[in-house]
Amino acid sequence: MGEESKKYKLERLTHMEGVQLTENTYNLTIGLVLLWGIAINIVMAMFFTPQIMRLNYYVILIAYLVLGFGGTMIVFKSNNPAASFGGFTMLSVGMGLLLTFFLTAYSGHTVYTAFLLTGIIVVTMMILSTVFPSFFLSIGRGLGIALLAAIAVELIGGLLLRLDLGFMDYAVVAIFAGYIGFDWAKAQAYPKTLDNAIDSAADIYVDIINIFIRILSILGRKND
Repeated sequence: MGEESKKYKLERLTHMEGVQLTENTYNLTIGLVLLWGIAINIVMAMFFTPQIMRLNYYVILIAYLVLGFGGTMIVFKSNNPAASFGGFTMLSVGMGLLLTFFLTAYSGHTVYTAFLLTGIIVVTMMILSTVFPSFFLSIGRGLGIALLAAIAVELIGGLLLRLDLGFMDYAVVAIFAGYIGFDWAKAQAYPKTLDNAIDSAADIYVDIINIFIRILSILGRKND
Protein backbone atom coordinates (compact mmCIF):
# COMPACT_ATOMS: atom_id res chain seq x y z
CA MET A 1 0.00 0.00 0.00
CA GLY A 2 2.91 2.35 0.75
CA GLU A 3 4.40 1.98 -2.72
CA GLU A 4 0.96 2.38 -4.29
CA SER A 5 0.38 5.58 -2.33
CA LYS A 6 3.84 6.91 -3.27
CA LYS A 7 3.22 6.15 -6.96
CA TYR A 8 -0.18 7.82 -6.76
CA LYS A 9 1.22 10.97 -5.17
CA LEU A 10 3.87 11.24 -7.87
CA GLU A 11 1.14 10.92 -10.51
CA ARG A 12 -0.88 13.60 -8.74
CA LEU A 13 2.00 16.05 -9.18
CA THR A 14 1.58 15.90 -12.95
CA HIS A 15 -2.18 15.43 -13.14
CA MET A 16 -3.52 18.55 -14.87
CA GLU A 17 -6.98 17.34 -15.91
CA GLY A 18 -9.97 19.39 -14.83
CA VAL A 19 -10.51 23.06 -14.19
CA GLN A 20 -7.56 24.82 -12.58
CA LEU A 21 -8.60 26.60 -9.39
CA THR A 22 -7.14 29.75 -7.92
CA GLU A 23 -4.97 29.21 -4.85
CA ASN A 24 -7.62 30.63 -2.52
CA THR A 25 -10.41 28.52 -4.04
CA TYR A 26 -8.21 25.43 -3.96
CA ASN A 27 -7.35 25.85 -0.27
CA LEU A 28 -10.95 26.75 0.58
CA THR A 29 -12.05 23.52 -1.11
CA ILE A 30 -9.60 21.51 0.99
CA GLY A 31 -10.99 23.17 4.10
CA LEU A 32 -14.62 22.59 3.15
CA VAL A 33 -14.02 18.92 2.34
CA LEU A 34 -12.25 18.48 5.69
CA LEU A 35 -15.20 20.12 7.45
CA TRP A 36 -17.57 17.77 5.60
CA GLY A 37 -15.71 14.73 6.89
CA ILE A 38 -15.53 16.08 10.45
CA ALA A 39 -19.22 17.07 10.31
CA ILE A 40 -20.13 13.50 9.35
CA ASN A 41 -18.21 12.22 12.37
CA ILE A 42 -19.85 14.74 14.72
CA VAL A 43 -23.37 13.97 13.46
CA MET A 44 -22.79 10.22 13.80
CA ALA A 45 -21.48 10.62 17.36
CA MET A 46 -24.24 13.02 18.44
CA PHE A 47 -27.30 11.44 16.84
CA PHE A 48 -26.53 7.82 15.98
CA THR A 49 -24.57 6.52 18.99
CA PRO A 50 -27.44 4.31 20.31
CA GLN A 51 -27.92 2.67 16.91
CA ILE A 52 -24.19 2.13 16.41
CA MET A 53 -23.68 0.74 19.91
CA ARG A 54 -26.36 -1.87 19.26
CA LEU A 55 -24.19 -3.30 16.50
CA ASN A 56 -21.76 -6.10 17.19
CA TYR A 57 -18.17 -4.84 17.52
CA TYR A 58 -17.00 -7.09 14.70
CA VAL A 59 -19.74 -5.74 12.44
CA ILE A 60 -18.49 -2.22 13.17
CA LEU A 61 -14.90 -3.28 12.52
CA ILE A 62 -15.76 -4.96 9.21
CA ALA A 63 -17.85 -1.97 8.10
CA TYR A 64 -14.98 0.35 9.06
CA LEU A 65 -12.49 -1.70 7.04
CA VAL A 66 -14.76 -1.95 3.99
CA LEU A 67 -15.78 1.71 3.98
CA GLY A 68 -12.38 3.02 5.07
CA PHE A 69 -10.20 1.07 2.69
CA GLY A 70 -12.79 1.12 -0.09
CA GLY A 71 -13.18 4.87 0.17
CA THR A 72 -9.42 5.38 0.31
CA MET A 73 -8.89 3.30 -2.82
CA ILE A 74 -11.53 5.28 -4.69
CA VAL A 75 -9.85 8.54 -3.67
CA PHE A 76 -6.42 7.20 -4.66
CA LYS A 77 -7.50 5.74 -7.99
CA SER A 78 -10.04 8.22 -9.32
CA ASN A 79 -9.31 11.42 -11.22
CA ASN A 80 -13.00 12.30 -11.13
CA PRO A 81 -13.88 14.84 -8.40
CA ALA A 82 -17.36 13.39 -7.84
CA ALA A 83 -15.97 9.88 -7.40
CA SER A 84 -13.19 11.15 -5.13
CA PHE A 85 -15.72 13.03 -3.00
CA GLY A 86 -17.85 9.90 -2.78
CA GLY A 87 -14.79 7.92 -1.71
CA PHE A 88 -13.94 10.55 0.89
CA THR A 89 -17.49 10.36 2.24
CA MET A 90 -17.21 6.58 2.50
CA LEU A 91 -13.92 6.98 4.37
CA SER A 92 -15.50 9.50 6.75
CA VAL A 93 -18.48 7.25 7.50
CA GLY A 94 -16.16 4.32 8.15
CA MET A 95 -14.05 6.41 10.50
CA GLY A 96 -17.23 7.73 12.11
CA LEU A 97 -18.41 4.22 12.98
CA LEU A 98 -15.18 3.40 14.79
CA LEU A 99 -14.91 6.83 16.41
CA THR A 100 -18.47 6.73 17.72
CA PHE A 101 -17.83 3.33 19.27
CA PHE A 102 -14.67 4.53 21.05
CA LEU A 103 -16.01 7.95 22.10
CA THR A 104 -18.49 6.32 24.48
CA ALA A 105 -15.54 5.47 26.75
CA TYR A 106 -14.75 9.15 27.33
CA SER A 107 -16.51 12.05 29.02
CA GLY A 108 -17.84 14.95 27.00
CA HIS A 109 -15.21 17.23 28.53
CA THR A 110 -12.40 14.88 27.49
CA VAL A 111 -13.74 14.66 23.93
CA TYR A 112 -14.07 18.45 23.71
CA THR A 113 -10.54 18.99 25.05
CA ALA A 114 -9.12 16.45 22.58
CA PHE A 115 -11.01 18.13 19.74
CA LEU A 116 -9.67 21.56 20.76
CA LEU A 117 -6.08 20.36 21.11
CA THR A 118 -6.27 18.58 17.77
CA GLY A 119 -7.50 21.79 16.13
CA ILE A 120 -4.64 23.78 17.64
CA ILE A 121 -2.08 21.25 16.37
CA VAL A 122 -3.59 21.20 12.88
CA VAL A 123 -3.68 24.98 12.50
CA THR A 124 -0.16 25.34 13.93
CA MET A 125 1.31 22.73 11.59
CA MET A 126 -0.42 24.20 8.54
CA ILE A 127 0.99 27.63 9.36
CA LEU A 128 4.48 26.22 9.88
CA SER A 129 4.19 24.24 6.65
CA THR A 130 3.17 27.37 4.77
CA VAL A 131 6.18 29.25 6.14
CA PHE A 132 8.69 26.37 5.78
CA PRO A 133 7.38 24.21 2.91
CA SER A 134 10.80 22.94 1.84
CA PHE A 135 11.53 21.55 5.28
CA PHE A 136 8.26 19.65 5.48
CA LEU A 137 8.61 18.31 1.95
CA SER A 138 12.01 16.93 2.93
CA ILE A 139 10.82 14.91 5.94
CA GLY A 140 8.32 12.64 4.20
CA ARG A 141 10.61 9.61 4.09
CA GLY A 142 11.63 10.10 7.72
CA LEU A 143 7.99 10.28 8.79
CA GLY A 144 7.23 7.09 6.91
CA ILE A 145 10.08 5.25 8.63
CA ALA A 146 9.02 6.62 12.03
CA LEU A 147 5.42 5.50 11.47
CA LEU A 148 6.48 1.99 10.45
CA ALA A 149 8.71 1.81 13.53
CA ALA A 150 5.83 2.95 15.76
CA ILE A 151 3.53 0.31 14.29
CA ALA A 152 6.18 -2.37 14.84
CA VAL A 153 6.76 -1.31 18.44
CA GLU A 154 3.04 -1.34 19.23
CA LEU A 155 2.45 -4.69 17.54
CA ILE A 156 5.40 -6.42 19.18
CA GLY A 157 5.49 -4.60 22.50
CA GLY A 158 1.78 -4.11 23.01
CA LEU A 159 0.07 -7.12 21.46
CA LEU A 160 2.77 -9.77 21.85
CA LEU A 161 4.70 -8.73 24.98
CA ARG A 162 1.81 -6.92 26.72
CA LEU A 163 4.01 -3.96 27.65
CA ASP A 164 2.64 -0.62 28.79
CA LEU A 165 3.27 1.58 25.75
CA GLY A 166 1.36 4.70 26.75
CA PHE A 167 4.32 6.82 25.69
CA MET A 168 3.71 5.73 22.10
CA ASP A 169 0.60 7.93 21.96
CA TYR A 170 2.85 10.98 22.27
CA ALA A 171 5.16 9.63 19.57
CA VAL A 172 2.28 8.97 17.18
CA VAL A 173 0.84 12.44 17.78
CA ALA A 174 4.24 13.91 16.87
CA ILE A 175 4.48 11.75 13.74
CA PHE A 176 1.04 12.68 12.45
CA ALA A 177 1.59 16.34 13.36
CA GLY A 178 4.57 16.12 11.04
CA TYR A 179 2.36 14.49 8.43
CA ILE A 180 -0.06 17.44 8.65
CA GLY A 181 2.78 19.74 7.64
CA PHE A 182 4.03 17.32 4.99
CA ASP A 183 0.61 16.72 3.42
CA TRP A 184 -0.23 20.43 3.45
CA ALA A 185 3.06 21.26 1.73
CA LYS A 186 2.40 18.47 -0.78
CA ALA A 187 -1.09 19.80 -1.41
CA GLN A 188 0.36 23.18 -2.33
CA ALA A 189 2.81 21.51 -4.74
CA TYR A 190 0.08 19.65 -6.67
CA PRO A 191 -1.68 21.21 -9.66
CA LYS A 192 -4.60 23.11 -8.16
CA THR A 193 -7.49 21.06 -9.51
CA LEU A 194 -10.74 20.16 -7.76
CA ASP A 195 -9.80 16.47 -7.65
CA ASN A 196 -6.40 17.21 -6.11
CA ALA A 197 -8.07 19.40 -3.48
CA ILE A 198 -10.38 16.54 -2.48
CA ASP A 199 -7.55 14.01 -2.51
CA SER A 200 -5.34 16.27 -0.41
CA ALA A 201 -8.17 16.78 2.07
CA ALA A 202 -8.40 12.98 2.43
CA ASP A 203 -4.68 12.80 3.27
CA ILE A 204 -5.01 15.50 5.93
CA TYR A 205 -8.28 14.08 7.30
CA VAL A 206 -6.60 10.76 8.11
CA ASP A 207 -3.78 12.65 9.87
CA ILE A 208 -6.32 14.60 11.93
CA ILE A 209 -8.27 11.53 13.01
CA ASN A 210 -5.10 9.75 14.12
CA ILE A 211 -4.02 12.76 16.19
CA PHE A 212 -7.49 13.06 17.74
CA ILE A 213 -7.64 9.38 18.73
CA ARG A 214 -4.20 9.48 20.33
CA ILE A 215 -4.91 12.67 22.26
CA LEU A 216 -8.12 11.06 23.53
CA SER A 217 -6.05 8.12 24.75
CA ILE A 218 -3.58 10.44 26.51
CA LEU A 219 -6.31 12.46 28.21
CA GLY A 220 -8.24 9.33 29.12
CA ARG A 221 -5.23 7.91 31.01
CA LYS A 222 -4.69 11.20 32.82
CA ASN A 223 -8.30 11.21 33.99
CA ASP A 224 -8.19 7.63 35.28
